[in-house]
Amino acid sequence: MFLETKRLILRKFQEEDFADFCAYAMDEEMCRMMGNDLMDTEEAARITFDWLKDKEERSYVLVLKETGRAIGNLNITPLPEHLLEQPALTGKQGKSLSFCISRQYQRQGLMSEAVEATAAHLFDEEGMDYVQCGYFAFNAASEALQKKLGFVHLTTMTLDYRGEKIVTAENVLWKK
Repeated sequence: MFLETKRLILRKFQEEDFADFCAYAMDEEMCRMMGNDLMDTEEAARITFDWLKDKEERSYVLVLKETGRAIGNLNITPLPEHLLEQPALTGKQGKSLSFCISRQYQRQGLMSEAVEATAAHLFDEEGMDYVQCGYFAFNAASEALQKKLGFVHLTTMTLDYRGEKIVTAENVLWKK
């Protein structure tokens, strides 16, 4: 187990999480918000699931304590290369977060709980100065969550995503 909050356990993916992963990750809108190709078959979902489970070193499934079901995931990664030269981050240590939660469990404060606990761990246990997180401009839920938690705007970027220009907001939560 990586972390435990009031309502969640964050731990590494296990094979028995696959069905729950499919239930939230095969949703077309979820794929769009995560920046993933559509996972419209279990075979397509399996590729992403196996990568998160076996290759992504710090990918954690969010398990709802009440039911024991996997309802989302959170990844901790090094800062994306396109942000390494941001003057505000120079000489400081940080990690990047990405996350998603089943639409069924959105707007219940669960992801806030997971991100807050993860940021506290990164600050207090790993000595990070900041946590970086971004969102596609069309992802109002992620924007609201980051504002609620105190992330501040770092920069806006335009990325080429599947042949389409997508605006992203890149934000930072500073250690207090």
